[in-house]
Amino acid sequence: MTAALSIPQTPIARPAAAAPPKHRAWPWGLAAVAALALVLTAWQVWDGAPSDYYASIAVSMSQSWSNFFFGSMDPAGTVTLDKIPGSFWIPALFVKAFGYSAWTVILPNALAAVGAALITAVTARRLAGVRAGLIAGAVVAVTPILVAVARSNQPEAFFVLGLSITAWAAVRAIQARSLGWLVVAGAAIGLSFQFYMLEAWAVWPALAAAYLCTAQSWRRRVGHLLVAGAVSAVASLWWVAIVSLIPASSRPYIGSTLGNNPWEMVFGYNGLGRFGATDDSSSYESFTPPFSGSPGVLRLFNAQLAGQIAWLIPAALIALIVLWILRFPRALTVLLTVWTLTFAAMFSVVAGMHQFYTAALAVPLGLAVATALAWSARQGRTWPAVTIVGVGAATAVGIGISVGGYSVPVALAQAVVAIVAIVLLLSRHRARLVTTAAMLVGLLLTPAVWSAVTIAHPSSINPVAGGVSEMASSFGGAGFGGRTGGGGFPGGQNGGGFPGAQNGGPGAGGFAGAPNGGTGAQGGTRDGRGGGGFASGSTDGRGAGGGTGGFGAGAGGFGGDTSALLSWLETNRGGASYLAATFGAQTAAQLIVASDGQSVLPIGGFNGTDAAPTLETFISLVQSGELRYVIGGQDRMGGPTGGALGGGSGSGAATTSTNTVSEQIRAWVQENCETATDAPTTVYVCSADAAGGGA
Repeated sequence: MTAALSIPQTPIARPAAAAPPKHRAWPWGLAAVAALALVLTAWQVWDGAPSDYYASIAVSMSQSWSNFFFGSMDPAGTVTLDKIPGSFWIPALFVKAFGYSAWTVILPNALAAVGAALITAVTARRLAGVRAGLIAGAVVAVTPILVAVARSNQPEAFFVLGLSITAWAAVRAIQARSLGWLVVAGAAIGLSFQFYMLEAWAVWPALAAAYLCTAQSWRRRVGHLLVAGAVSAVASLWWVAIVSLIPASSRPYIGSTLGNNPWEMVFGYNGLGRFGATDDSSSYESFTPPFSGSPGVLRLFNAQLAGQIAWLIPAALIALIVLWILRFPRALTVLLTVWTLTFAAMFSVVAGMHQFYTAALAVPLGLAVATALAWSARQGRTWPAVTIVGVGAATAVGIGISVGGYSVPVALAQAVVAIVAIVLLLSRHRARLVTTAAMLVGLLLTPAVWSAVTIAHPSSINPVAGGVSEMASSFGGAGFGGRTGGGGFPGGQNGGGFPGAQNGGPGAGGFAGAPNGGTGAQGGTRDGRGGGGFASGSTDGRGAGGGTGGFGAGAGGFGGDTSALLSWLETNRGGASYLAATFGAQTAAQLIVASDGQSVLPIGGFNGTDAAPTLETFISLVQSGELRYVIGGQDRMGGPTGGALGGGSGSGAATTSTNTVSEQIRAWVQENCETATDAPTTVYVCSADAAGGGA
């Protein structure tokens, strides 16, 4: 009898399941998106050209918590900026911690843009996977106008960050049908309101329409929206409400308002005044010329805007159609569709705007294109990706040819790569990474190059990408169709630069004089760049700062050397509390920044029309010896800059009337003060004795 041979059974070890490629690709891909965004927005940020006006706000806000809360434009807390100060709280903290420099006021915006790219990537991954996340993040990272504005100290980048947070919370709320996440989305809209006011509420139609499409009872959906809406309203309006309850005598004057009212500033000046006539719309129109062309259906494709934001608009419209055809979850499709169309329509009809307002489109465009590409791949459909990539490349070629210069060969190269990507898609190439990379280049090469070129062309007043300096065209400068000036396209690109660049640098200001107006006032900054001067006259003969032959010198300042004037003022200041007074905010801003935060009185605020200070207050400051000098508009070395008095960003037609407080003060100064004979520019000396007799 034989015993059965028993062989012990050794269990076969299962090989460890390899992590799906997406789990390995995601962290590295996200890091690449962050690195790309950081390089484009923060490289050489220390050599940036910050706006003196916005820089002075950060400096002034850093000097006291009262200034910090109200958003005071000047250290003494005379007048606020013309916006809710949310976008300046973080830059002000940077200045408080590290002192003022170009990087302390620009780096926070660059980091905000990086954050927006990363959060958009995370949101898109939640919508359609890793591929969608990386594509969406890349789209936001290389959006030219977002890169341009993030490399300045304009407030737009924080608004785009707020929108990306809103999108992330909104997607979670819709997917989970969650009141909690919907409240977070509403609060994020309120946060965005602190950055850019009413524009933030333009997200609500998309969010509400999408949430109403979720699979819940009507009562539950409507109830959730009402709660989230209430939270959003509180999160939006708390600053306005608090400021309105504080007596006017205990706070700065609310900038750019007729009635010293924060509600007017938000809903009038920065609200309805952007779309049509209001009591204060004339003040608004005086400082915001049509940088972006006339309103209309095709506005986003005009010469001023196409190269800044339009590269992916046709592709995004195709992407939205794809999502509807391929039955992407309806509520999410509604969110992306209504959001994209609402913002595109808003920027097409608003009366006047800077190009950088359109940076807000980066988030919905990135989400739409990325989600459609990834969703169609999941569905095994090739035609959507072929169509989207083909349309994106065709758009790049069209825009590239229209602007000329370096954009033409870059756009043609993008088209070639797009053809390669289409071939890979049609052949169902197994190397997904290669195909995805080719798709990205076929979609984004030209806008990415525009973004990279922007690094060499900083602009403070009206940041635009690709080396374009569009602002000059509205004031008699070259604009599109002109040849390269300081800050124009490299290699002969059409675009017209800013005259007034110094030391070989791009001109940050000093615009060409307009017909029938005055000469451009080029206020220099401490490092020799132009300080951002508007022409003192416009095409209809009105002085941008108060009129031809009148007192206004335009927004560009006094026209002289800031350091020489500052040295003279500090030498002769005596015991005065104020270094000087100026008409309007721009010259005051230059002096505040150059003096590291000394008090300069900005008569009339940003537009020169604010009733701050009153004539009585001004005379009282002179009588007490707190104020001795008023900056005029005559540069002794360079000739007149617009009249006897000036240097502000005043508004209004040519006039010598005394209808505004600023004009009353101008008239008083001209009658009662004497001109300093040894100052480097026109400076009026106002003595206490003269004030005693002039009241």
